[in-house]
Amino acid sequence: MTPAAPLTRGYETKPYWWDEVELPQPAPAPLPAEVDVAVVGGGYTGLGAALEIARAGRNVVVLDRDDIGAGASSRNGGMVHPGGKRDVSEFLAQASGRQLWDETVAAFEGLRLLEGELGVEFDWQPRGHLELAHHPRVADHQRRIAAAYASIGEHARVVDRVELGAEIGSDRFCGGLLVERSAGIHPAKLAAGLARAAAASGAVLQGATTVLALERRGPGYEVETSRGALQCAEVVVATNGTTDRTLVPWLGRRVLPIGSYMIATEALDPELSASVNPHGRMFFDTRNLLHYWRLSPDGSRILFGGRTSLSPTTVERSRDLLYAAMVGFHPQLAGVRVDRAWGGQVALTTDRFPHVGRHPDSGVVYAMGYCGSGVALSVHFGRAVGRWLSGQGDLPAFAARSWPTVPWPVRVPWLLAAAGVGLKVRDALGR
Repeated sequence: MTPAAPLTRGYETKPYWWDEVELPQPAPAPLPAEVDVAVVGGGYTGLGAALEIARAGRNVVVLDRDDIGAGASSRNGGMVHPGGKRDVSEFLAQASGRQLWDETVAAFEGLRLLEGELGVEFDWQPRGHLELAHHPRVADHQRRIAAAYASIGEHARVVDRVELGAEIGSDRFCGGLLVERSAGIHPAKLAAGLARAAAASGAVLQGATTVLALERRGPGYEVETSRGALQCAEVVVATNGTTDRTLVPWLGRRVLPIGSYMIATEALDPELSASVNPHGRMFFDTRNLLHYWRLSPDGSRILFGGRTSLSPTTVERSRDLLYAAMVGFHPQLAGVRVDRAWGGQVALTTDRFPHVGRHPDSGVVYAMGYCGSGVALSVHFGRAVGRWLSGQGDLPAFAARSWPTVPWPVRVPWLLAAAGVGLKVRDALGR
């Protein structure tokens, strides 16, 4: 049994990011009877879409069953980079792979410029990320990935085991890949900033409003919610890891919600923080059930996260597993107390790519499936969808991709747990 993590007296099970940010929650108001566009999901994608639709002078409402911005958009690790769940060599091997990769670069650069464009401050810190090889076989593969980066002019270099000591206070890894075009942000500040910008542009934001059904009505839709019904011409579904399998079954069959969890330590002595992460990089390892960690934007805490299980689990169990992993990587943190622990849902896809487009049968527009690497792409996809619906641009290149369903056995809890064991075996073999 994993030992319990030591906790501070003020320990809470809520995102560390919420300590500094109050997500804007407009006072409940009657739903509009009719709008041009209804957006289901109040995270980065939905807010980005609403922002552009409202800017174009169209009426748009954002509906979320929880508070606006309170999902994965304000719970994630705040790590931003081009690409996604697949590495750059896998991107380039796809049909139109370079176009897909360039789209992710555009997403990264667009987010970099967003602070100035909207006056939205979210602690952009362009310090690069380090992919830490957990097995010698993976370290060898990273040399091929570095060559793929070089082939398209991206700055990345292999860091061998000897050199790692200058980058990370741990001797538990076999090497690493340092990628320069990467940054850290404060995710809740981004969510709050997008919400304020969308509302200021005229979007109506409605939290605590569950969408129960979507029905075609002539050229548009009737949207039934827990607070009444409304009519609209277009529907955007931007629910990612919280996608309801019954609302649009076609979408529900194509994403697999998986829990991702994080802990935040108590404030540390600056020397201790620097001994873990001297350059403020974003860290993640190369396991299938990966770990990711970083310093808080002010450098005072370690924020450590990961996929602790494929099957449902609890924040408390995940907290203890994450603490054990953190101390295993960084023994100098033994005895440091945990101040916050929380979790959220990411959406995995079978092909490990995100998807955007219009479902030909229901007609709904969708953007989701970010596989845990969606900070930049979710904002980018949302804004692109909003501009496209307003007649001001095209959908991202990813819209041309077919989208396979998630095999049904993966949805069976005990089979999913077995798949998790299988991934751990693959990790041990460096696969």
